[in-house]
Amino acid sequence: MKLSELISIAGSEEKSEEFLRSKGILKTFKFCPFCGGKSIGRVRRKFFKCYNYRREWSVRKDSILEDLKVPFSKFLLAVKLFVLEVPVNRAYRELGIAYNTTHKIYRKIRELIYRFSTRDEKVLSGEIEMDESYFGGRRKGGRGRGSLGKIPVFGILERRGKVRVEVVEDVSAKSILRSAIKKVKRGSIIYTDRFRSYDGLVMYGFRHERIDHGKRFANGKVYINGIEGFWSYAKERLLKFHGVGRENFVYYIKELEFRYNNRDNLEEVLYKVLGGIY
Repeated sequence: MKLSELISIAGSEEKSEEFLRSKGILKTFKFCPFCGGKSIGRVRRKFFKCYNYRREWSVRKDSILEDLKVPFSKFLLAVKLFVLEVPVNRAYRELGIAYNTTHKIYRKIRELIYRFSTRDEKVLSGEIEMDESYFGGRRKGGRGRGSLGKIPVFGILERRGKVRVEVVEDVSAKSILRSAIKKVKRGSIIYTDRFRSYDGLVMYGFRHERIDHGKRFANGKVYINGIEGFWSYAKERLLKFHGVGRENFVYYIKELEFRYNNRDNLEEVLYKVLGGIY
């Protein structure tokens, strides 16, 4: 959505509510959510009422906004700032609302993205790149001793398709092969570096080609530049948060997966996720 259109909508609470309902974020109630009756109506501007059950409920019921005490217009603007990757410590000033409220909005958005991303189980196929990377920690370095204290993340990228990332306990052959079998169609050709954990891929029905990074970074079609590009993309963006705790890291890395996969229509897809349409 163009910024001029958003400003026009966000200038009115009524227009903001109508827009959120059109996106499926606010529900259109045709039946009472408690008794299923049809005898319902709008009362006191922000509530519905069932005249048979004699019970009221908010227009925010069963939505991401249900326990957010923020105007609809502010929520719309918060979603836009999230799309533009404006961090919370700047966004709350732009919105003119409390830091904790803005942080709660961002957290809820990330949680819904996580649920969507972990539910999307489409199997990848064709030409596949696999690699692992490490995030956080104070020590520099990759595999082995240099990875001490870091969070291991395993990534699978379908060329001309999507990337899938997963926080794993380790990058052992068992962990990597389990993920490959679950997420990649047998018969696909998989490109990796020479890390020994990829040794068993052929035994499970995959074609396997390796690149030796000690000699070169590409040999015709044999390269993993795509997944390595995602690691660079993710690490660059995580820097702005000045450290993400282990308990929340999975939400941030899945957000970055979502952004990468939907970079051409991010806002459109995000509204569908927030409205539960996907």
